[in-house]
Amino acid sequence: MILCRAVTRRAIRVLILSALLAVCSVAWATQHPPVHVGFSGYNHTAWRAGQGAPGDIWDIQQDETGKLWLATGSGLYTFDGQRFERQESVAGADAPSLNMITLFADRPGSMWIGYYHAGIGHLTGGRHLKTYQRAEGVPPGVVSSFAYDDQGVLWAAVEQGLRRFINGRWEKLPASMGVPERRGHWLLNDSRGTFWALVGQQVWYIPKGGARFIATGIGVAQMSTLAESPSGEIWLADRGRGTMPIADAHGMLPETEREARRLPDIVASRLVFTSDGVMWAPMRGIEGIGGTARVIFNGKTAVSMETFNVAQGLTSPAAVPVFEDREGNIWIGTNLGLSRFRAQSVRTLTEGPNDPYRVVSRNSAGDLLGYGEDPVPYALQRQTVGLSRAGLQAAALGNSTPFWQFEWTNLVLRRGRELQRIPFPGTAGGLQPQALYFPNAHEAWACVQGTLLSHYDNGAWRSPVDLQRNSCSALAPDGRGGLIAGFADGAVALYDGTRLQTLGKKDGLDVGPITAILAEGELLLVAGEKGLAIRRGASAFGAVRTDIAGVLEGITGIVVDRSRQLWLNGGRGLVRLDLSTALESATQGIVVSPRLFDDVDGMPGVALQSGPLPTAQLAPDGLLWLGTNQGLAWLDTLKPNRSRSAPVTSIGNVHYGDEQAPLADGATIPAGITQLQIDFIAQSLARPERNRYRYRLSRVDAGWRDAGSATTAYYTNLGPGTYTFEVIAASEDGVWGTAPTTASFTIEPLLTQTFWFRSLVAIALILLIAAAARMRARNITALVKARYEERLHERERIARDLHDTLLQGSQGLLLRLHAISVMPALPPGAQERLESAMQAAEDSLREGRDRVTALRQEADNRADLATALSEVFSQHTQPDDRRLRVTVEGEPTRIRTEALEEIYLIGREAIRNAIEHAHASAIEVEIAYGTTFRLHVRDDGQGMEPDRVREGHWGLQGMRERALRLGAALKIWSRPGLGTEVALSIPTHRLNQTRAATPWSRLLKRLRS
Repeated sequence: MILCRAVTRRAIRVLILSALLAVCSVAWATQHPPVHVGFSGYNHTAWRAGQGAPGDIWDIQQDETGKLWLATGSGLYTFDGQRFERQESVAGADAPSLNMITLFADRPGSMWIGYYHAGIGHLTGGRHLKTYQRAEGVPPGVVSSFAYDDQGVLWAAVEQGLRRFINGRWEKLPASMGVPERRGHWLLNDSRGTFWALVGQQVWYIPKGGARFIATGIGVAQMSTLAESPSGEIWLADRGRGTMPIADAHGMLPETEREARRLPDIVASRLVFTSDGVMWAPMRGIEGIGGTARVIFNGKTAVSMETFNVAQGLTSPAAVPVFEDREGNIWIGTNLGLSRFRAQSVRTLTEGPNDPYRVVSRNSAGDLLGYGEDPVPYALQRQTVGLSRAGLQAAALGNSTPFWQFEWTNLVLRRGRELQRIPFPGTAGGLQPQALYFPNAHEAWACVQGTLLSHYDNGAWRSPVDLQRNSCSALAPDGRGGLIAGFADGAVALYDGTRLQTLGKKDGLDVGPITAILAEGELLLVAGEKGLAIRRGASAFGAVRTDIAGVLEGITGIVVDRSRQLWLNGGRGLVRLDLSTALESATQGIVVSPRLFDDVDGMPGVALQSGPLPTAQLAPDGLLWLGTNQGLAWLDTLKPNRSRSAPVTSIGNVHYGDEQAPLADGATIPAGITQLQIDFIAQSLARPERNRYRYRLSRVDAGWRDAGSATTAYYTNLGPGTYTFEVIAASEDGVWGTAPTTASFTIEPLLTQTFWFRSLVAIALILLIAAAARMRARNITALVKARYEERLHERERIARDLHDTLLQGSQGLLLRLHAISVMPALPPGAQERLESAMQAAEDSLREGRDRVTALRQEADNRADLATALSEVFSQHTQPDDRRLRVTVEGEPTRIRTEALEEIYLIGREAIRNAIEHAHASAIEVEIAYGTTFRLHVRDDGQGMEPDRVREGHWGLQGMRERALRLGAALKIWSRPGLGTEVALSIPTHRLNQTRAATPWSRLLKRLRS
């Protein structure tokens, strides 16, 4: 019995000791990664409460436009990267409170607000706020978290437990769900559909598809939070014990693993894991020093922790919310402002205390090493970038591959720790080489200030005869075993050892003194102090043009990476440009938009402008190494820090005259406006000044206008009507949006610009023209009538004069001759001669009377043209001597007097020719009325030769002249023995008007009728 008791006591002691050892081992196993002050590789920007930012920032969300929304103790704010704006729609008299704790953006235009003591608010469209308080199921107290479950139901963690939003109300959970009605701290729906909740002092969860909460047995303090890592682990930020993982894809982690991986120094108010697995944890500064921490993991092990606090620029040690936006920026809110952390693409290598390493060179195996005045080089490799200076040097010295470097007066060939110094030719000391090129471990080319281009080979320096020119400034291989040298006079020389080709301004190369050269396949890229030029094959050089002034000046390093991206280390920073785009600019003259990496992106300085060059080298592992005036820097070309998405554009105000108004879709612009200014912006939270824009206006622009970084469009000479304005933006990395933002608007017309006004003006103009035309017609008719009456009066006067003088005298002469003829005793034959003379005189007298009669006749006497022409036939023939047939087609129309006279005379001449000259036995006269008036006279006479028709015998020329005055067409056809035909045709409207009719005159005629 005593033995049993002794054994029992010994066993108890062993168990107690084992338990104590286990506790100690767990405590010892908690993670304490090395701590570094400052966030390496990040640019920090702070907006402080005294500079327009709000204080007491409790939560941060991002809406669909890219704006940040801030829940603060003094209301709801938005931030577009430049300006803070308080949302008065939730700050007015109807708002339940200004003290907000939580925000949750669940869909476009929808934002849920958790108040400190006033329930829940739901903001829609940025303007309409609906409040849910006790009557709607929300108990008084803090609302600390929102989340959707796997079924799409919205949950809230409130002062008295959890609530679900069902049918417009916040409902309590039924007791069957197993969770107590105690204070809810946090909600999380993970990637596997498990719904987590921190309620009371314990962690709870509902498995996917489950209906009841399961208690984990893990205790928590108040205001603890949860977060999910990219690997699917669930981490708990406990305000009492620090931060630890509690579950992974396989389920709950055992307590031993939780404790082993716990980070007791991270007492976080919130947690966020970025896509690269880094934990961001702001701390309120109550239990500890506060600020923000970054924890970097290698697998499941925390290998490094960085802290950032007030001393490094944080606005306050009391940091609560942390948020990662769509562009990858990390935002930290404090009680005194807002901070942004932006990952930098360019990283600076560890520098010496007084001697930044600035030179990048390559050994014969292709490895890169860096050095400065200290001759001991650094190993520039992906696996060594995180090492200390000593570690970098040790890695370099352990490499025995031959490596060229320089000292002020010597060229040095290094093999590990062994050095061979080779003095530069012709230098007494202090002359720095401007450019170096090392084809192999035995050969070197050097451009040394004040000397000729020198070549070291087989232990001796020499200057090739073909390359003996001063001011060598850049060197590069041609890719085929030859050398390319650049000179200060702007020329380059291509040398293969035997042949030399010099290229300069005559070949289109005009970039100033040469600073960098790269041969890339059939392309030759040459940079100078004034820019960059590219040559393809044997073609001429072309300059690359960009929309950033001076960005291609002073380039001393050129690299093309595996993805055909062109990298240029220059006087403004590091420039990235797609090689095909650069070639397109050089060959077609287009302007391109490069990506500039400057100090905000991590560039420690600008490219070195003096030797030895080049200042950019690409390592086999994909790291791009840069020599700057502030030390060595590197960029990972395999993992470029590019924008994840295009910025979202929004259209702002439209300005016209002295007015401005938001340009909403369907907006109306007042009448009379012809000039507009339209504002737009892309909601980039990184560097909005580097966004690029394109816009167009329907009915005005045939295609997109490239606006560069401008955010305003100007239009002039706009008329009334409906227009659609479109704008699209690209990030600084050239990621363009796919769908433009649009807004349609209408410019109202002035009264004078309306359709009805213009129609009335047109009608009035037509009527005015009609009245003017009618008045002119009347005037012309009166003028023609006056002229005709004047002509008629003149005829009557001539007739009277002829009757009173010539005819009367002729009649008296005839009477006297007749008296003589009856006298007796006339000489023989006199009687016959006298009677013949009397007969001739009577004929002349008769013809004179006919003429006088004709002068007195009105033109209307010939209105019956057929009768008039028949009379002509009767006057010149005996009865039954010849035949005449006259036909009339159509209804005779009224013909102007002078026109009728001309037609009659043409017809008369044709009939007389047929009778007197053609000796025709039959004559046909055809008169046709219609839209075209026609007169045809045909005979069966002897005809005539065609040349006589052309020559115009027998009055034909007079007929043509009369037809020409009429504006008629006259055709005369005749052949010997076949008779003759005369055809006259003329549009009828020319015969009954004083001038040629036009479409307007015909319209006026219809109007008058």
